[in-house]
Amino acid sequence: MGFFSKILNSFQSIKLNKQNTVKGYLLDHLLVGSMYAEQQSAYLNSYETGLNKSDIVTLTGDYWGIYNRDQAIEVLQNLHDRNQDANIEIVYRAFEDRENYVEILKSNLPKEEGLFEHYIELFRTLNDIVPLLVEQNIITDFSQIRKIKDSGWNYGRGAFLARCCYDLNYLSENELKEYLEECHTDLKKYCTTWKEYTTSYIFGRAVWGGANNSGMVQIANDLLTNDNSPLKNKTYL
Repeated sequence: MGFFSKILNSFQSIKLNKQNTVKGYLLDHLLVGSMYAEQQSAYLNSYETGLNKSDIVTLTGDYWGIYNRDQAIEVLQNLHDRNQDANIEIVYRAFEDRENYVEILKSNLPKEEGLFEHYIELFRTLNDIVPLLVEQNIITDFSQIRKIKDSGWNYGRGAFLARCCYDLNYLSENELKEYLEECHTDLKKYCTTWKEYTTSYIFGRAVWGGANNSGMVQIANDLLTNDNSPLKNKTYL
């Protein structure tokens, strides 16, 4: 199933596992990956994704370079650690201080080859993306992003990828549960509500993939308002 057909399919229904359901606080942990799960038309309420093994292998291997347990742990840890990047704080501070942004970036970013250019490119991307997100009524101003960052994007992808790795036997069920709990616990440092989580995911996806946010916005709305969605009656993480 292609990317766009998956998005269209996700508009039509929320996919739930009728047998091996996860409930209570464990479901909250699981739902950190709900945006990515909806993109892939996977189950929202079970540790099993419900996807064909060949599709999971393609997603984890071709897109994430995960072919074994060690690579799975490395990628999942990297996604979990991304919000601790102090250099992103510098980029955000420069974005807010338009009069002094050049000095802020030059004085505080690492000078290593490649790294400086990476963060400068992020700064330029913010200049393009933030006004669009405001125009599209996804955020009201940058202060919202300053708090939530792209935490939903990072933890959300990690949480769903962990489920894929569980399906491929790269992770045990206990390891999956521990990882999901860590994602949920750390996400709450940035996002208070599930609405903030979806906004954070949309922001991260926009920074990564450009200005076309309509698919992500539709998925977020479906998760938050569809009567069949496990997120429908949840407000706080």
